[in-house]
Amino acid sequence: MMSAQLQESGAPAQDPHASGNPPSSASSATATATAAAAAAAPARPSALQNMAASGKSPYVQSQRDSPIRWQLYGQEAIDRAKTENKLIFLHIGYSASHYCHLTIQESFSNPHVVELLNESFVPVIVDRDERPDLDSIYVHYVQALTSAAGHPITAFLTPELEPVFGGSYFPPPGSHHVVPETGEEIADLLVVLNKTKSAWETSEAQTRASGRQAVGELRTMIGEGTLGPQDQSFKSAGLPNITEGRPEAVAAGEVDLDQLEEAYSHISRTFDKTNGGFLHMPRGAPPNFLSGNFPLEQVAEAYDLIKNTAKFITPAKLSFLLRASQFPGFVVDIIGGDLSTSCVDFALDTLYHIADGAIHDHLGGGFHHYSVTWDWSVPTFEKMLSDNALALGLYLDAWLLKGAPRDGLLAKTVLELADYLTSSPVLLEGGGFATSEAADSCNRRGDNTLRHGAYYLWARKEFDTVIGNEQESSVAAAYWSVKEHGNIANDQDPNDEYLNQNVLRVVKNTAELASQFKISESEVVKLVDSAKQKLMTHREKERPRPALDTKVITAYNAMAIGSLARTYAACRSIGGIGRTDEYLAAAVKTAALIKDKLWDKEAKVLYRVYHGDGRGATQAFAEDYAFLIDGLLELYEVTGEESWLEWADELQSIQITKFYDHAYYPNDGSKARSGAFYRTAEGEANVLLRVKDAMDSVQPSENAVSAANLFRLGSLLDDERYTQLAVETVNAFEAEMLQYPYLFPGLLTSVVAWKLGVQSSVVMGGSEVDAKSYFLAPRGGLRTLLHYKPQSILRKGGDKRTKLTEQLSKLSPGLYSVEDDGLKLTP
Repeated sequence: MMSAQLQESGAPAQDPHASGNPPSSASSATATATAAAAAAAPARPSALQNMAASGKSPYVQSQRDSPIRWQLYGQEAIDRAKTENKLIFLHIGYSASHYCHLTIQESFSNPHVVELLNESFVPVIVDRDERPDLDSIYVHYVQALTSAAGHPITAFLTPELEPVFGGSYFPPPGSHHVVPETGEEIADLLVVLNKTKSAWETSEAQTRASGRQAVGELRTMIGEGTLGPQDQSFKSAGLPNITEGRPEAVAAGEVDLDQLEEAYSHISRTFDKTNGGFLHMPRGAPPNFLSGNFPLEQVAEAYDLIKNTAKFITPAKLSFLLRASQFPGFVVDIIGGDLSTSCVDFALDTLYHIADGAIHDHLGGGFHHYSVTWDWSVPTFEKMLSDNALALGLYLDAWLLKGAPRDGLLAKTVLELADYLTSSPVLLEGGGFATSEAADSCNRRGDNTLRHGAYYLWARKEFDTVIGNEQESSVAAAYWSVKEHGNIANDQDPNDEYLNQNVLRVVKNTAELASQFKISESEVVKLVDSAKQKLMTHREKERPRPALDTKVITAYNAMAIGSLARTYAACRSIGGIGRTDEYLAAAVKTAALIKDKLWDKEAKVLYRVYHGDGRGATQAFAEDYAFLIDGLLELYEVTGEESWLEWADELQSIQITKFYDHAYYPNDGSKARSGAFYRTAEGEANVLLRVKDAMDSVQPSENAVSAANLFRLGSLLDDERYTQLAVETVNAFEAEMLQYPYLFPGLLTSVVAWKLGVQSSVVMGGSEVDAKSYFLAPRGGLRTLLHYKPQSILRKGGDKRTKLTEQLSKLSPGLYSVEDDGLKLTP
């Protein structure tokens, strides 16, 4: 897998810092120049020491005793690489990852690897949760290089941070691994280190040239949002300073509601109608597989490839599908009634498959990061806060769409997820939510050997012993597919990690089990529930829980705030279900924690990471602002507390100042002047590329969330400036959205708000007014709920707010929808 960038040339290394002629002692001018150059050059650093202990991330700190002399990412490590003219070995990982753990255990303890890293490279360790900006850049690089990318990310960088080679998991020295899809042998980490070292020493100039070329290709690859609207005329229409006003309207652009129909049509062609989720073409699969137009001899090969392709929950895409029938009628007509119905049905079917699958922890609640198989039968076992917070909002959307029944799989999953997030250990004692639970753990207390999924796997003998009742065990085993020799296929267990082990997944419903065992369905439910309680009690008592990454990440915690606030409101609106009040209490306490620990009120700076020993130095990225604003808007709508809306407004202004690419500012070469938000702030040190992101992946993009925030704030505060910036943000990605609309489901929801407006409601009369119809309504287009109070600070605004205030003063308390022809009382 060695890239062509690492050509083994016999040419001597060329030191770009070396002078062509040695200085002459007789030349004072030369001596002066040499002294000046020496003064300008970075001072030679002291001997390399392991700096991991001074990091704030538990993942980085876990390497404090490593023989590798890890450096933290920053100017000191970069200066060292420049002074010593060495490549930077960049390792990006996170605590919960199985393959990050394997790399540390297998390779970073190998003496040959340790010696090479310490002597020939500057080894730098980064927690991907702490620095998502770096992670995104080098994930894209590895993806382009190898057609696949996962964690850990390994990247070899020049001292100027240009990547010259990289990959994901490299096997340990001396091992033999083959890519299943291609049969290509994977070089082990020691081979990679030696070849990279050789390329740098013998062909430095060529290696540097490859790095510069890679940066250029990366800039093109991840340059979304820099082209802007095809009609650029609006850029000269406004004022350069946002505080001085905006033009009254932004050019319409070419993105329109038709792109929704195109997106839904394309996404529908990728439906896996058997297992739910989406079919993807892995490397090596026939490109025309989905069309059915391929030679029959390729069927089995292509089938094997695709069924072993990973599936993620993809909340943004599934949420977009659930909205298809809930947009205003005009939009549904454009999409087409049959297509919108099939999209909703497929999304619901997918959520049922996911809830029944092995990706779901059927005993303790919560979802694992993803499934390595297309039928959700074998998960990776790490649990991520971000996945579960977003999944809660997604299942809540589905539950509301089905009318919010008090029982059934959707209600059960919503409550399980909410309970998982608001219980120890995920909910931290002082407030806030832990980032993740690790994939690896020990089989039993007193055992120090970490194994992948050990906390969640069951041998049939142990399963039967714990349950202790033959009928109960037989019914539960049939329900969860627990087999004598394990239920994980051999091709999913090349290293015999899961020998005779079972991962729980639902394969039969209660009706099928009742027929099989000749008992009633109610008896089946009783037996399965009893078995579940016994297994869960045994697991908690006898098995050490996977390690917890206890750092608090602003963006991920904000996702949980928003989902829990919405869940509280929905559960309360149907008369109370689950631990309703605890959901809101956890959301409010976490928002308060962020404001207290991660928000510098005086400097107006938000930070990203808080750990038990204090706040990390990393300032918040655009995504932290975006998700926090979204969470605060949900808190405001649920509680009516204007302080949350005030803070959201303040944060929105700061996010614009720090990250927004103003189309109206003079072009100084540092911006695209196309609208939308960069991920990093202007002037951020030691960042290779400044990137915008609007394509939704396992989490919604920051620009999709930001555009929605701007539309909602524009409606709530009657602030046309926010609305115009929202339109600009959508328009910034016009070129990409016109060509690939299906990659931008989040922004397409904002297109509906742009073209048809935000659906606005007003509640007047305080908490005694019943607003349950708002909180139980399925999500379609963007919407807002304004809590009107006579002495509210929110009375300020333009003509629309003045007109609204006049109308409300004449009405009785109640919930009203804001229509073109005035306010309408909501039943």
